[in-house]
Amino acid sequence: MHIALIGSRSSIHVVRWANSLYKRGFKITLFTMHEKKDNLLEGINVIELPFKNPYGYILNIPYLRSKLKELAPDLVHSMYAFGHSFLARMAAYKPHIVSVFGSDIYDDTEKNFIYKRIVKDNILKADVVCSTSNVMGQRIKEVIEREININITPFGVDIQRFDKIEGCKKDKSEFVIGTVKKLEDKYGVDVLIKSFALFVDKYPKLNTRLIIVGEGSKKQELVLLAKELEVLDKCEFIGFVKYNEVPIWLQKMHVFMELSRLISESFGVSVIEAMACKLPVIVSNVGGLKEVVDDKKTGIIIPNENYKVASEKIEYLFKNSNIAAELGENARTKVLSEYSWKSSLDIMIDIYQGL
Repeated sequence: MHIALIGSRSSIHVVRWANSLYKRGFKITLFTMHEKKDNLLEGINVIELPFKNPYGYILNIPYLRSKLKELAPDLVHSMYAFGHSFLARMAAYKPHIVSVFGSDIYDDTEKNFIYKRIVKDNILKADVVCSTSNVMGQRIKEVIEREININITPFGVDIQRFDKIEGCKKDKSEFVIGTVKKLEDKYGVDVLIKSFALFVDKYPKLNTRLIIVGEGSKKQELVLLAKELEVLDKCEFIGFVKYNEVPIWLQKMHVFMELSRLISESFGVSVIEAMACKLPVIVSNVGGLKEVVDDKKTGIIIPNENYKVASEKIEYLFKNSNIAAELGENARTKVLSEYSWKSSLDIMIDIYQGL
């Protein structure tokens, strides 16, 4: 089966779908306007569209239409419900699957009525619509103002990669809190730093540190915040790391935290990756985070933007290592049963074969 993907080659999610489908024996052609960031496997046909975004979403329509007619794939799968799905819809090739990623249905639709109308039409005119979570599926129905069938296709976890790594051991002489997120306002890394500072203030002699993996426009502000709260010497801003290096950093942590402040946190891939590594997680009660974490069973859910409660939960897990370990074990069990990458891939392949 020949699948034509339309999406950003700089998106790890697009790269993962493309590579994994190719490994399963599918012929993959990726149409993209974006620069290379993560590696695609040799054998995947990458076609760089002649015009770049934002105008490329319109100017590339005739070229895409012509190439699809020439290549005659079995179906088109656009990944992101705004620009890429608009491009696919205008190319008028059927069948067409739309995968909604998160900010496309939460943020783009709030910009103005034109954005909302485009996303709505893209979804309504697709043959199949996919969402990474149930909570985002409900948001899709609110935006399009219609009840439709939505396929839930989670961003699953490679359960072999995200597991205990041979030779990588936690330092028992310290207590490490960490996160893996873009350093943007919506992800609440500032809330995390404030909660960490409170914890440090209560346990000044404890050998503890905060690992922050990720890059973003708020990095300098976050560094200044850590300096103002007098914890910069205990914070490590690691920056961007390659996807295959993420498990190495997770293995250094005792507690993983994701305190996103906006409902557009539609799923929480980094959370289930941490859960797969048997880490106890503390998350805010927004968006899809509430869906992937079972409070007090596979992790702890706290009120949004409440750094004081977050700090209290850090202390709770520090003082109750047996409970922290139990949460971690339960977390991996949940990932194995509900969020393995193999399972996610099987779901998507069933959709393809159904078409």
